[in-house]
Amino acid sequence: MRAIDNNPAGFCAARDASGYLNWEIAQLATGNLDCERSVVSFDEAWIGSVTVDRTALHQVRSGADWSVVLLPAPESGAVYFEGRRLVAGDAVFLPPDSSLELLTHEFGRIHHLAFRGACATSRVRLRRPRWYSRNDAHTGPGFSEDLRAWLARSTPSADSTPATALHTRLLFWLRSAMADAERSDDEVPSLPRRRMAVERVRRFIHEHLAESMTLAELCRHAHLQARSLEYGFRDLVGLSPFKYIKMLRLGEVRRRLQASSGAERSFSEVALDCGFCHLSQFAADYKRVFLESPSATRRAVGSLRPARVARYETGPVAFAAR
Repeated sequence: MRAIDNNPAGFCAARDASGYLNWEIAQLATGNLDCERSVVSFDEAWIGSVTVDRTALHQVRSGADWSVVLLPAPESGAVYFEGRRLVAGDAVFLPPDSSLELLTHEFGRIHHLAFRGACATSRVRLRRPRWYSRNDAHTGPGFSEDLRAWLARSTPSADSTPATALHTRLLFWLRSAMADAERSDDEVPSLPRRRMAVERVRRFIHEHLAESMTLAELCRHAHLQARSLEYGFRDLVGLSPFKYIKMLRLGEVRRRLQASSGAERSFSEVALDCGFCHLSQFAADYKRVFLESPSATRRAVGSLRPARVARYETGPVAFAAR
């Protein structure tokens, strides 16, 4: 996994912004995952994006005092939230101290806008993530282009006309996203039956990842026939149910190896804990997916080789990939 950080100076540094967002990525495709994180401070907020170059599962958590709006970039591949594909104009609101999952297919880029405090209307205070649809063109290509332009400015000058105009437009994007997120009257479109079933099974898999699971058990949980479950998974995730399980287990092994010093558990113990029974097949699958052996992963963390460090704490976003 290779990560690229971009943190140019902002117009005005947000005060006490550490820990506003935690973003973990589990790759769901073979190969060396490239992740790019770009973050800029902006008045009392933060604006940024996370980009991956292959199919991945994103687990995002907001800080205790921070609300976050997540928007798929126009150039991104498919982005799914709770089984629903996000299209141009869609966004997801993440209240303070809450979490969500996003699925991206192949190339994925997600913008985020973070600001202090919770969005609330006179009727309801939102306590869990929710989808909503923007009511205008504020999230079109212009926002993505402005964000890239702002990130490209190494030393922006507050008195330059281009920088001032860019600041004005980005402030408009931020305020409009905050205002739209406060609306609580959107009706969430219903999901097709197959998508709902796949989401149920995905939750079941995550809760029982280390346990043995059979196709019959997954079908009973989904209330679907095997072929329908297979088609549903390939449509939503891009993988079969058991390939999805294998990739999640491999990612969990990798996360644990990167988090340990090597003295606590052997590779075999970690693999068994994560649900693998055939250790020789596990080792072969691990090397095929991550392009290195489990021992190489642990050695890389021990030597603090930058290209293989699992966690990146620089800047306001706690970022991890596995």
